[in-house]
Amino acid sequence: DTPAQYDLPYLDENAPDLYVPVMSLITYVLLCAVCYGKAGQFNPEVLPDVTTKCFMTQVLEVLAIRFGFYTMQVPVPFLDLFAYTGYKYLGLALNMLVALVLGTVFALGTRAYYVTLFWTASAMAFFMLKTMAHNIPSRTAATGPK
Repeated sequence: DTPAQYDLPYLDENAPDLYVPVMSLITYVLLCAVCYGKAGQFNPEVLPDVTTKCFMTQVLEVLAIRFGFYTMQVPVPFLDLFAYTGYKYLGLALNMLVALVLGTVFALGTRAYYVTLFWTASAMAFFMLKTMAHNIPSRTAATGPK
């Protein structure tokens, strides 16, 4: 049993790529800037500050997941983990967009945010569980880390 093998993203629709995660990160950063602007606290330094915090958080998350795979002696490509974990920005951007729109139109900002957060967090947890399950072989080597 070997981990999932993919072709290049333009040949395999299931192959992990970084397009959606990067675009979601950019959208999330811009929506953060809109939220700061709406609160009257916008500063141009918000953009690199939020981007840096997101990137550093993602690096720590990938390192933690990579350590878990290392202890299970499973080889998983590093950039694949960045692609998989980067999908959380899609949910975060959706949460902020729903809160901004419903908060402005119907005054349901906080409630709508938490309902959407629950939905997107559940979807991301299910996605990560199913995706990582395909990368772990049913039998791992007993000889040591790969």
